[in-house]
Amino acid sequence: MTRLVSIFDLFDAASGPVKVDEIAAALDCSIPTAYRYLKALTGAGLASQNVDGGYGLGPRIIQLDRTMRRNDPFLVRSGEVMAELLPRLNGNLMVCAYYAGNVVCIDQAWPDRTIMTSYDRGRAMPLLRGAAGKAILAHLPHHRLRGLMADHADEILKAGLGKNWAEFSAKLKAIRTLGYSLSMGEVDPQNGGIAAPIFDENGKVRASLVLVMPAEQLRAADLEVLSSIIRDGAARISHPPSVSTEA
Repeated sequence: MTRLVSIFDLFDAASGPVKVDEIAAALDCSIPTAYRYLKALTGAGLASQNVDGGYGLGPRIIQLDRTMRRNDPFLVRSGEVMAELLPRLNGNLMVCAYYAGNVVCIDQAWPDRTIMTSYDRGRAMPLLRGAAGKAILAHLPHHRLRGLMADHADEILKAGLGKNWAEFSAKLKAIRTLGYSLSMGEVDPQNGGIAAPIFDENGKVRASLVLVMPAEQLRAADLEVLSSIIRDGAARISHPPSVSTEA
């Protein structure tokens, strides 16, 4: 099962359809075995073969994406909150989730199409750069942060998050104290962002709510007002209002 699922990682990394021999090499299996895996995926509509014999994602992926958007309570709630916040903001909103060490945009409310961004929905982005990632990073468990410092000290330094554990820890504490993270041009040079963490029912950081706007505009804005709106929105996504059972 692990090998079967790992084929999706190959599709994600590839710039085009993936050949059977490439799949067999990556999975360290025989070509007949690779064909067997692909037969199972294509039969379920999760993979499809193109005219050149390569394989990619199948049409059922789109169907599942629609189902998730319509039925996932988290995505539904996120969409509702973003729609309510937009009239109070002069920018665009997105929700970015923490997944496998990266930050992935899972939903957007993007009325201003003149604001271009690298954060396409579904694209994995760095955890250490940008407001979306840092809002999540600041709330990761202590042992996870220690591991990041040990394994990615150079990247942490380049991201301006400190040259050692003491500085790294202090930077993240400052973000937690503020309740939001701020970035200017860290992902897209022309943009700035404000992000606040979103937590699950157990208090574990799950995602971040992000306001994206031109960096020049953000520098001139009232950060206290904007950050308050974003923090409130993130809290509402984290803790949906309870439904009264009183008659």
